[in-house]
Parts: sequence; C-alpha cells; structure tokens
Amino acid sequence: MSGDTLYSTVDFSQKNQGKRAAGKISTGKEDDVTYATVKFGEAQSRQQQQAASSCTADLTAGKAPPYRWAALVLAGLCALSVAAIIFLTVYISNMTVERKQIQSLYTKLEKNYSNISEKYSALDQYCPITDTSSKERVCKACPQNWELFNGKCYYFSTDKMNWNSSRDNCTSLGGHLVIIESDGEQGFLSYKAWNITKEANIGKEEAQSHWIGLTDADTEGTWLWVDGTPLIGNVKTKFWGSRFYNGVDYGKEPDNYSGVDPSGEDCAQLQPKRNSNETWFDASCTKQYKRICETKAVIA
Repeated sequence: MSGDTLYSTVDFSQKNQGKRAAGKISTGKEDDVTYATVKFGEAQSRQQQQAASSCTADLTAGKAPPYRWAALVLAGLCALSVAAIIFLTVYISNMTVERKQIQSLYTKLEKNYSNISEKYSALDQYCPITDTSSKERVCKACPQNWELFNGKCYYFSTDKMNWNSSRDNCTSLGGHLVIIESDGEQGFLSYKAWNITKEANIGKEEAQSHWIGLTDADTEGTWLWVDGTPLIGNVKTKFWGSRFYNGVDYGKEPDNYSGVDPSGEDCAQLQPKRNSNETWFDASCTKQYKRICETKAVIA
C-alpha cells in the first residue's frame, strides 16, 4: 500500500540489570523498553512502478517516449524548411541570371534584325531587282534616282522644301545637303541643274534654284557647311554669283538682302546659269526650293 510505515522494536536499555543477573525477578514488573518508530519511506504504487518499468523497458529496447518523438519530428521539419529555403534561394538566383542572359540575347537579336533590315533596305536601293520572274538584281554604285560623279552620289529632287526641311530630308535618305569641295564638283552640279531646268522648260528663278548645304544662320557672315566645316580659301569667293535686276548689277553675293524677309538671307542656293560656275546666291531659309543631296558611292 502507498504510504505504509514499517515499525521496529529496539531494546535500548534494561533496568534492574543487577537483579536479573542474580536471577531474581520482581513480581508485576517488566523490563523498561523504549520503542522507536522508524519510517523507511513511501513505497511506490504499482501503477508508478509499472510506468517506470515500462519506460525503462522502452529505453532499453531503443524506443523513445512520445515527447522525444515530437522533438525529433519538429527537428526534421526544421531541417526540411532550411533545405527548402536554400534550394529556393539558389533556384531564384539561377533564374535571375538566366533572365538577364535571355534579355541580353534578345537585345542582340533585335539589334541584328535592325541591321539586317537596314542592309536589306540598302540592298533594294543599290541592287534593285531588274527581273521580277528570276528576282535577278543588278547592283549600282548609287541608289536609284541618284547620279554618280567622282565617287559620290547626288540626288536632285523634284519637290520643294525650305532649307531646314531639305537638310532633314537628305539625312533621312542616308546623305546630307551637298557640300561642294572642288571646281569639278561645282561644274558638274551646275551643268546637271541647268539641264534639268532646260528639259523642264522652266524659266522662273525659284523653279531653277536648288538648296545646298551652306548657311550663316548661327553667325552672320560666317558660312558653314552642314558638317560644321567653314567656307574657306578660294571657294569662299569663287562660286558666288552677282545679282542683276533689270540690267542693273547689284554686286556680288551674299548680300543678306532683307527686303523680303526681315531676318535676312542666311541659306545658300545653287541657281544654274549657262556657261557659268558663279551660281551661289544667299536667300531666306524659309523659301521653298528644290535640293541637292549627297552621299558616298558604295562601289568605287
């Protein structure tokens, strides 16, 4: 039973020890005896003994109690979570690198496509198809409708624009407003422009004129070509024409006349004349003239 107490009788002393030694015993008296109660402790109940025995048996057999199983499962879940986080981190990092590589590849492909498109467009310009059935191409030094002279190609427009629009249009065609650098180039351009106006039977000055890439719009009197090169040397005075009106010579160009445009005349035009290279005249940049564009020939 739980809580049982075990008692033991202990003889600590004996009175009248001498009388007993003599063999005499007093009637009605007994030896003095002192009793001591000794408690050895509460005994375990059977249920507790069985539980302890079972636990000991489980540990001996290699089986953990339930709370230890819970701890092991929790530790396993934590390990799996850490592994999953590491895996996802590495996976996302790899995906980011691959995404950047794909974007870089796409940019390169887009650039290559743009280059191919430009080259294909140039192919149509310089090597047009001459036979639609066989798709045969014949390559030329200049784009279609451009004139070849001394390693350069020239385009003489049939429509009219102001000087700024003419400059931008030539750029869009892959060239620029013409820059005249020699006597031979000036002679070719004047002769070609004269023949164009003659064939068209044009007599008016504005119909004959072609814009060239020369302007002093930034600083009056400082004439610059469209590439920023200044007009210097003999060319500066050689090709400027003289203004005549009703038989009166009004002097050498440029004169920055402001009678029509108060801002003056800041852009140069080529006005062809028979047997003369002095064909440059300054004019208001807002006027509508034809234009001469220039680009390099692809075949020398």
